[in-house]
Amino acid sequence: MRSPSGRYRDSDVAEPPPTTAVGPIEPGTLVGGRYLLVARLAEGGMAEVWEAVDEVLTRPVAVKILLPHLAADTAFVTRFRREAVSAARLSDPHIVSIYDTCSDGGVEAIVMELVRGTTLRRLLDEHGRLPPRRAVDIAVQVADALHHAHACGLIHRDVKPGNILLSDDDRVLVADFGIAKAAETSADLTEAGQVVGTAKYLSPEQVAGAPLDARSDVYALGVVLYEMLSGRPPFTGRNTTTTAMARLTSEPLPPRQVCSDIPAALERIVLRAMARQPEDRYPSAAELGAALRHVDLATSDPAALDATVARDATARWPSRSAPRPQPAPSRPMPPPGRAKRSWGIPAALVAVVVITLAVVGLLIGRTNLGRDLFGSGSPSDRQPGASITTARAFDPFGAGGEHDDELPLLIDDDPATAWTTEEYRSRDLGGLKPGVGVVLTLAEPTDLEALVVTSPTRGWAAAVYVADAPRPDLGAWGEPVATESGIPGDVTFDLGTQRAGAVLLWITDLGDGSGGRFTTAITSAAVR
Repeated sequence: MRSPSGRYRDSDVAEPPPTTAVGPIEPGTLVGGRYLLVARLAEGGMAEVWEAVDEVLTRPVAVKILLPHLAADTAFVTRFRREAVSAARLSDPHIVSIYDTCSDGGVEAIVMELVRGTTLRRLLDEHGRLPPRRAVDIAVQVADALHHAHACGLIHRDVKPGNILLSDDDRVLVADFGIAKAAETSADLTEAGQVVGTAKYLSPEQVAGAPLDARSDVYALGVVLYEMLSGRPPFTGRNTTTTAMARLTSEPLPPRQVCSDIPAALERIVLRAMARQPEDRYPSAAELGAALRHVDLATSDPAALDATVARDATARWPSRSAPRPQPAPSRPMPPPGRAKRSWGIPAALVAVVVITLAVVGLLIGRTNLGRDLFGSGSPSDRQPGASITTARAFDPFGAGGEHDDELPLLIDDDPATAWTTEEYRSRDLGGLKPGVGVVLTLAEPTDLEALVVTSPTRGWAAAVYVADAPRPDLGAWGEPVATESGIPGDVTFDLGTQRAGAVLLWITDLGDGSGGRFTTAITSAAVR
């Protein structure tokens, strides 16, 4: 609690008194003799957050209440309160203020400023990637908050979208300073296979258990900015541990390879913030914020950059449809009478030619030659029973996943989307494994003649295996039925005539790469 002077006393973090068990917390519960709980706002792995009213000062507040099993851990409660007191010393418009701590009948809580609005996590979940201007604005305000905390000797340790609040008054605030530190030695939170903090945003040194400084928060903010710009985190895995470990063995895919409209200067800032070695990052949050403030987001059309992102978000999330823009006429339309005299006869001739060509094209398109020439129809139209129902990553020599969230893009018949492998430091997958791939499962066993793959990557190599059903390891697939190397981009693998219910595309060479980063992108895959 606060002393008469308004400052926290060292005795405030002394060993808490023994507590007794309490029943379920419900609206109307009075905590600490003054905080009346109104409604539960959120629940996480450590605590519940409630909206409440401070009946002494008659103001709304937020109360973070530890979950019962943690509240019963005396050592954890001591650390929790100590970190809360440290965070309460922070005073910045972009940091959620902490007002009080209390221990009341088995309830351990922190009382904080109530921020009305939403979280960055919810915004990303609802809208996908953000326009670069919006992403930069959020990141700059977070960087300001981190700089203030670092100057006060406090490292956040868990910078993530869920801890970034977007208030109704257009402020960006960071919450939960230092709470991750309280959890670091808790047996309940550091069991085998678990990593303190949120795995997608941990710095490499956090994963390795090395000492931390301000550059760890810089890294985490770089990851958050990456996700805001591209709509996906840079590292994913089968579980928390593999996701965390990925950053120790691989570099993130450059954001512009995910979304090409991201400004190159902004990509360079993100990648420097996310450098694996702390000494290669921005040395402080202030310098990261300064770099973001000076990045040139201008285009020939000031609104074009954000409009491009909005169109891309609509394409990636089809449920959010947008009206098609109508092209404006390049010159005034001629008077009706003049247009009729000048263009009436040629227009009629053009119409006749177009109709004739359409009829001829329709007739030819129904033949096998027409399908080969024009690619008309979907793969299932060209070869009944050859439709692909699912695509899944095949990585038996690694963590098991290769951008699993992108796999539906490989079979969505949209040339603007693509699945990519993880990024490696050399075209031979960094020498870490013989290959990675994707398994395509068919609706039913079918006689296959070819696997048609489109890709923007040059110089890559792959082999194709077939089986009646997906196999768990490479050896179980038998011998490859087709191989290609030095592929210039698109390729058709000749399968002869193979009856199969599953096809494995096994990538053994990632291709030419760029800037010391290597990954293979596949726009689409179809069988016939």
